[in-house]
Amino acid sequence: MNFFINARFLTQPISGVQRYAIECSRQIKAIYPQVVFLCPHNIVHHSIADELGAITIGSRKGHMWEQLDLATYMKKQGDAVLLNLANTAPLSYKNNFVVIHDLAFFHHSEWNSRWFAMWYNYLVPRLAQRSRHIFTVSNTIRQELVQYYHVPEHKVSVTYNGVGERMLIKQRNIPKEKIILSVGTFNKRKNQHTLVKAFLQSKIKDEYMLVLAGDRNKIFADSGITDELAGDRIKIYEKLTDIDLVDLYQRAEVLVSLSNYEGFGIPIIEGLFFGCKVLCSDIPVYKELFSDVAVFCEQNDVAGVAVKLEQVTGSAASPKEAVDRLLDDYNYKRAAEVIVNKFKELS
Repeated sequence: MNFFINARFLTQPISGVQRYAIECSRQIKAIYPQVVFLCPHNIVHHSIADELGAITIGSRKGHMWEQLDLATYMKKQGDAVLLNLANTAPLSYKNNFVVIHDLAFFHHSEWNSRWFAMWYNYLVPRLAQRSRHIFTVSNTIRQELVQYYHVPEHKVSVTYNGVGERMLIKQRNIPKEKIILSVGTFNKRKNQHTLVKAFLQSKIKDEYMLVLAGDRNKIFADSGITDELAGDRIKIYEKLTDIDLVDLYQRAEVLVSLSNYEGFGIPIIEGLFFGCKVLCSDIPVYKELFSDVAVFCEQNDVAGVAVKLEQVTGSAASPKEAVDRLLDDYNYKRAAEVIVNKFKELS
């Protein structure tokens, strides 16, 4: 089986989609060493590219590389499989396998730049119809693909996310501190501004530290998260390394995600791995994935979130047995196995 992976993710900042792509690529390469990774020349993650043995092709970059250079190259490879791990793929190529992480651009185009929303709303529905098979990261998104894009259920497999290889360096016996941590790109979808307001209204604001860790991305609409928010009890960190994040997760007592919409929610599984208590929004995907290990709240009710913050800080952490069961179900090794097995089945 000739098997190629679209590695354009090596040219992009790392958010949840790129994290999935990188970690699944590592696991797929371990299972199927013959796989070939193809990417544009403007790589930013050079060590990962070297690890995967990525090959640069074409002269373009971005979507133009994907739609023109990658498509042209693949058409010369016979009927080879092309796995696309990060939502997009060359539309003119017939043997695509595509990972669609969520439909945020469909439900809330205002969360993205106008160009991004228009392009995704054109491209992704067509990829969903034309691709050989689709993978996604939760049953919630699987059902959305079936409902909104009329994709047959048998054409969509669920792989889930997990804890990345570089995060598995947990050190034992690091005591928890009075830190409430939120991890994610700063944008309206992630809803950090509500968390800030709720924290400042809560009875624990003088006892705990609120830490917001993430990046600003030009494709997302303005979040309202500014350095002016920072004070004695609120810290904002950008462009953290994995080592920095591990340190925060290990010290944080509580992990909060008030997202208005998600496909999975990687920070939650990471927070659970590091022993954090979890408070998250009452959205369908979180209820599907984390119902036994999290406290839920209505994410846009500032007063209600403040009360839940007080509640979760006074509660016990989730039972280790429940967290271990999740980690067995949600991991990149299993995701890679699902993907490779589907290729073999359909080849």
